[in-house]
Amino acid sequence: MSALSRFEAFMENIVEGSVARLFRSPVQPAEIAKRLERAMEANQTVSVRRILVPNYYRAFLNPQDFEAFKPIRTEVEREMATYLAELAQERRFSMVEHPRVELVADAGVPRRTIQVVAETHAAPAAPHQVGDTQVIPAQVAAAPAARARLLLATPTGTHVIPLDSTSMTIGRGLNNDIVLEDARVSRNHAQLRYKSRRFWLTDLGSTNGTFVNGEPITERALRDGDVISLGGLELTFRHMDR
Repeated sequence: MSALSRFEAFMENIVEGSVARLFRSPVQPAEIAKRLERAMEANQTVSVRRILVPNYYRAFLNPQDFEAFKPIRTEVEREMATYLAELAQERRFSMVEHPRVELVADAGVPRRTIQVVAETHAAPAAPHQVGDTQVIPAQVAAAPAARARLLLATPTGTHVIPLDSTSMTIGRGLNNDIVLEDARVSRNHAQLRYKSRRFWLTDLGSTNGTFVNGEPITERALRDGDVISLGGLELTFRHMDR
């Protein structure tokens, strides 16, 4: 049975007595579930070995439509979250933690309309096996006057991380421009800045340190071929003038 079929079966089982009016509402639970699915599909972030999708969803309804859901709101929100978790598993998507769904009344939403906002809320860092590294590269503009990239060796081959901004942060936290999900990397580990026609690497007070060619650094200008170590995770810096 698919995730959607299980969700619909759940809704049929709990709707009885006074809550039967829910199915006479212009907005049906399955319709909300499908809107949540579309929001999940539309907000994918592709990394080295997984596709990350949001884990926090809010479905905004007109207050009159929202009223019909109030008797079983908690059960519906919980089951919709389970539906999204199962759907993500079916499609081999990843989330930073179990999804959460909220139904929200909003007078600005027209009747019979559903508006969904999907976001990723970072979970506390979980332990990773050494070498089990995920990468979410930066998606930025304002390319510097040089072509540069970081090369990361992965089990599936070399992953290329383009350096196409004048300032980029690197770390395990999702707020960074370049996300390296590895236990050795601090949440906010280092920063890359392009100035005076060179890239400079600065340690941001990381736990395990930042090294260039085996030497610990606080700040250092990079050269083509330099090997950067972020607490033991190694990347090669490549730089070619235009």
